[in-house]
This record gives sequence, structure tokens and C-alpha cells, in this order.
Amino acid sequence: MKNQHKFSPRTEAMIANAAAESGRFAMGVHGGGGRPHHARERTDDEFYASVDELARDTKEMFAAVSAYKDMVERRGAETNARMAALEQAFVASPSYDKGSYSVGGVGVGVLAMNDLRESPAFASLSEWNQCTARARLSSSIKSALTNIPSEGLSSDGSYMPSRPERAGIVGPVLRPLQLLEVLPSRPTEADAVEYIQLNATGEAAEQEVEGDAKALIDFDGELRKAEIATVAGWTAASRQVLSDHAALQANIDNVIQGKLLDRLENLLINGGASGSGKIVGLLDQGTVFLPTVGATPADIIGEAAAAMAERGYSPSVIAMHPRDWFAIQISRDDNDGAYLFGSPTAPIPPSLWNQQVVLSSAIDRGTALVLDTAHVTVLDRQQMSVMLSNSHADFFTRNLVAILGELRAGLEVRDTLAVYIVDLVSSGG
Repeated sequence: MKNQHKFSPRTEAMIANAAAESGRFAMGVHGGGGRPHHARERTDDEFYASVDELARDTKEMFAAVSAYKDMVERRGAETNARMAALEQAFVASPSYDKGSYSVGGVGVGVLAMNDLRESPAFASLSEWNQCTARARLSSSIKSALTNIPSEGLSSDGSYMPSRPERAGIVGPVLRPLQLLEVLPSRPTEADAVEYIQLNATGEAAEQEVEGDAKALIDFDGELRKAEIATVAGWTAASRQVLSDHAALQANIDNVIQGKLLDRLENLLINGGASGSGKIVGLLDQGTVFLPTVGATPADIIGEAAAAMAERGYSPSVIAMHPRDWFAIQISRDDNDGAYLFGSPTAPIPPSLWNQQVVLSSAIDRGTALVLDTAHVTVLDRQQMSVMLSNSHADFFTRNLVAILGELRAGLEVRDTLAVYIVDLVSSGG
């Protein structure tokens, strides 16, 4: 028998000697031997001493058995606790992509909502009162997986749990930000950037006769100031949820970053409200182009690029609304109806007159921008950062975390003639 209590060699020898002496003592009492009386008295003393020693060892044995029983029960409780923790970790593990069980098609979350619907605190919270609603589930995760509900039984009465596929967290769709990708940027450490915007009139000319006045080129400068604007946004989340679901926090960070950059691109195009600390957009600083020969949107854009090149600029980017680009894409030949900009099965990349076309829904339909990006710069005062803090309001005591995204940037247009604003619905004459 395993784990049997072992006596010391001395005790085992005394037990054996006591048994032997007990037999000889019995024989002497009943006339079975001729040992002297004093020998029997000595044997009696040794026998009772051995019995006392045996009693003590027996007491020690029962104490050892009791201690072993307590140890077994304690380790059994620890094993059960560890198994429960492993079950929870396995279900919550990202590698567990085969789905999670639910009770009769009803998950633990639904059970919690059923409990919350009966909660006055949840009703108050639904009306946006400051309070806390908590769902109390008396069952453990294991019981939620194994308890048989009143429904969800197979034809033979056995329980058939649902195992939906787990596809992870799906974030909202964010618009692509192409204009920010093509505009050059530079860092700055100031809250505004001042510069002189030069304009020159007059042309150089050859001197006809020695002593004649040379041609005059007149420079005119205007002090401009590029403001640095702060773009920020925040949300609140449970600290436990974020710590338990790293993918959720990653998605929140991506969404906040996408929202900030989307707003920045809108400001770079349309500008903000007038006042200090506001960006003056491209549409506010650009030069309105008036076509003279172009009739279609593609022709008008091409004329604007040619006029800019005529002034010595190098137009490199055309920005427009995605719908306006699609209207150009579906242009057809008047004779055979063939698509002019590639077929629907093989459309050409967004490009007009050898210039890259970037699409932005921040530009109003019917308007396009022709840019020489060598004269347009995004000022990077503070790169985008996402911060977490529990110091907002009473978030510390409520186990909430504020997730704040913030960036600071501005727009520097050193030459307004490097930005043409094109009306796509006008025609030349």
C-alpha cells in the first residue's frame, strides 16, 4: 500500500519482541513453561513498556494519516482552481479560433444582458445617469458551458452546444488618406511659422543701346503666417477590457489615428475657422484658374497644368473627389462608345496629363486642385501620439482609462500660384 506509515526500526523490533514475550508469558501462566517468577515479572514490565511504545507510535501514525488527508484535500482544491483558471485562459486565448461554446445558442453575454434588463441601475444608466450597472452570474464559465437549458436540445434529447467561428475584432472602415502621402513635410518646434511670400512683376529684356535703362523686375513681398493647429480626439474604455483584449486596444488606437489624420487632411484642404491657431487651407490660399479652351473636366485640368508650367512651375499632383475621377473614367468615344480611360475590367491608374491623381472626399465635387508640391509643405509640430490615462475625472476610482489621440500640424504655402483651384463644371470660351 502506497503512502503507508513507516515505524522506526527500534519500534518495529519492540513490537516483535512484545509479541514474543506475550506468548511466553501466556505459557508460564498456564503451566506451559518453567521460567522463574522474577523472570516473568521482568517480562511483564518489558511487555507493558512495549505496549506503551506501540500506543505512542499508533498515535503518531494517526496524526500522520490526518496530516496526509489534509494535504490531499488542499492539493485537490488547488488542482480544481488551476483547472478552472486553465479553462478561462483557454477560452480567452487568441489561438482558440474554433469558436466558443454557448448555452443553447445563448452566450454568457446574453445571459448577462438578461440579468441587466431587470436591473434598475441599468435602466438608469440607459437614460445617461451617472451610475454603475453590474450583472451577477452565479454560474461559472464551466457551468455555463455544460448546463443544459430548456431549449437547444437535439432530437434525442442530448444537448448540442453551438460553436460559432471566431473572426476576431473588425474595426470601422477608414478613408484612405492619399493627399497626406504626397505632400512633403518638415518638423518645426514653434507654434507658428512666419515667412515672406514674394511676388515678382516684370521680365528681363536685352539692352537696345548702351546707356539705356535696363528692364525692371519689381519684387513685392507679403508677410504670411502659418498657424499650428491641434487635432485631438479621445474615448473611454474599461481598464480590464483593454488588459484582457489587446486586439481591442489596437483597433481603438488605429481608429483614433485614422480619425485624426482624416481631420487633418480635411483641414489642409478646406482650412479651419478663422482665428489664431487655425490652418488656412489650400482652397483659401490657392489661385482660382479660369479656363479659356478646355471644355471637359479632363481638358480643363490639362489646361490648368499647362498654364502653371508656362509660369515656370512643375505641377505634380492633381487632387479631386472620387466621384469626379469616376466621371472622367467612364468618358466614352462619341463614335464607337469605347472607354477613353481604360475598360472597366482594366482601368488605368489615377493619372491625368502625366500627373498623379489623388482622391479625397474632403474636396467638394466639381472642384479639383493642381499642385506644385515643391512650394507646399505640411508643418509637423507634434507627431501623432496615442496616450492612456486614468487621471481624467473619476476614472481612477471607476477603473476606466481615457485613450487620447493628438497631433499638431500646420500648412505652409510659399507661393499661391503653385496651387490652382479648378472648377470642373465651367467651360472655356
